[in-house]
Amino acid sequence: MTNNLQEAVNLWYGSSNTENIIVVLIILLSVILLFFLIPYEIVEIKKLRKLKEMFFQESLQYGLSSLETSILWKYSKDYRWNPTLIFSNKKAFEITASKILKSNPSFRGLIPSIRHKLGFEKIPWFLPVSGTRDIDLYQIGKIIFNEREYEATVWENDDEYIYLALYNIQNTPIKVGDNITFSFITNDYAKAQFTSRVVDIFEDAGKIVYKIEHVDKVIRTPLREAFRIELNLKAFIYMPSSEELEEYKNNNLLPEPEEESLIEGVIKDLSIGGIRFCTTFSIPINIESEIFLQFNLYNKDIIVYGTIKNKTSSINNYCYGIKLENLTKDQEESIRNYIIEQQRLELKTYKLGEI
Repeated sequence: MTNNLQEAVNLWYGSSNTENIIVVLIILLSVILLFFLIPYEIVEIKKLRKLKEMFFQESLQYGLSSLETSILWKYSKDYRWNPTLIFSNKKAFEITASKILKSNPSFRGLIPSIRHKLGFEKIPWFLPVSGTRDIDLYQIGKIIFNEREYEATVWENDDEYIYLALYNIQNTPIKVGDNITFSFITNDYAKAQFTSRVVDIFEDAGKIVYKIEHVDKVIRTPLREAFRIELNLKAFIYMPSSEELEEYKNNNLLPEPEEESLIEGVIKDLSIGGIRFCTTFSIPINIESEIFLQFNLYNKDIIVYGTIKNKTSSINNYCYGIKLENLTKDQEESIRNYIIEQQRLELKTYKLGEI
């Protein structure tokens, strides 16, 4: 390299004609290519080859065919720092699937097969909706257009489009080419919405259906301060006497109810802020009534004080929304740890493809 540079310097000072200058530039470029660019490219090629080898090897664990793996690899450029993210992250997969279909619609038959093998056909309730492909069929919500709202439901949802049907409405001013917003409440009680373009309008089973382009981003706004999980946890409600309530409020003394005075049921969702308790018994209780709830976490009985905030009922099933109040630090920590543990267990099960 030193000799090449010396030669370049001698040529530069020995002659000023155009031919010599070109020769010097060629020598310099050759040095750069030989000692910098080519070695760098070789290293990058080796890295990419290793990544591809790991990618194809991991794909075998999911039962993907060589064609399916090749297609995913080709369109996974945004994740080359960790391409296997596509196998474990639904959002990364759906973004890649969207690129595949836009680039080559003939692959539309392969995407459902890949989605099934990766276990992304249905996501657990606690994972947020990231794109419109995650929205469940028959999700009820509202179409918003020109500052007006129309009741609607998700009628169909395939890899190319989502279809929204008017719910008990016969017509709207919406036309093909219009951008509309669909807003709905998710299972984890967050307001979600997206905006996209109408590409077709047709009638199905007496309903007006809008064919909408998929989008990869759904905006979420949490409506609850405390995160909660769905579960089936045995519990008991106790309706205290006025004397027991007074004793609790004045002296922080919990009641010790007799077993026959407990109303058995199930906690359907749990957070440090509230509980949904369901039972087969119709409890003679009013909104804002004060109760105690007893349940077991980590082999330890917990008794909490709460207020009835809402009631719902169906055939042989009565549910009560209870706001928890005056939790001790130990109770709050136990509930929070239990929620985190259950969430991790469900996530692990989900990744193993069991739910």
